[in-house]
Amino acid sequence: MSFANKTIIVTGASSGIGAATAKRFLSLGAKVLLVARNKEKMEEMFGSYNANQYRIYPFDLTALDQINTFVSDIIREEGPIDIVFNNAGISQFGYFEDSDLSVLNKIMKLDYFSVVTFTKAILSHMIEKQSGHIVTNTSVAGLIGSRNRTAYSSAKFALHGFFDSLRSEVAKHNIHITLIAPGLVQTNIGKNALTKSGHTYGKNDRGHANGLSAEAAAKQIVSAVKRKKREVIVAKWNDIAWLGIVLRKYFPWLYFELAKRIKA
Repeated sequence: MSFANKTIIVTGASSGIGAATAKRFLSLGAKVLLVARNKEKMEEMFGSYNANQYRIYPFDLTALDQINTFVSDIIREEGPIDIVFNNAGISQFGYFEDSDLSVLNKIMKLDYFSVVTFTKAILSHMIEKQSGHIVTNTSVAGLIGSRNRTAYSSAKFALHGFFDSLRSEVAKHNIHITLIAPGLVQTNIGKNALTKSGHTYGKNDRGHANGLSAEAAAKQIVSAVKRKKREVIVAKWNDIAWLGIVLRKYFPWLYFELAKRIKA
């Protein structure tokens, strides 16, 4: 696949993996439609790029009832959409027993329901043109659960179930589904995570600073999209995520014993 002349929507494009992946697509000749709440941040992030190659669409994805109109407006203004990268999301730290249920609702609204709603809004367009590629950032937390991450993992596990099912439904329309499961990546996702009370965690002490760079992650993501991979784990070789995935699959008894002790 060549990305030249492809039109790609990237959500959560103002920072981290979203911004790095959008830049990678731009460098390969794609037209990128940037979606995030912070317009000024996107303008600053992409100011050095050819203004004819990207468009900025400020939008709050938690406004679920407005997503369909938002996507329709983009298609009307930009024409056919080839690829969507559902990347926007927020993490969480806190034991379920101590957490307010409003935190779970916030996580599910952005990390799960906004993605499903956005996918629903774009799907009829892709079915009509009989082609498309839906890429979604699901996190390793969507493959293995760990204590302190109940709300986040539940949303990410739900995405895996949704897209694994959707993949089998839309294959006949030449629509591809790729799930991206990052481990530790050098972004502010840990710092911006919600606590048990719904406040911002505010510290970068969860190992992300030692993770894969956002640029290296973007390179792996774009490669997975190019190869139409069904699922790819994006992490350093020594990321504990790999150990968790292997143990969960082949030695579940050991995984669940360790999961009681390790706080992700």
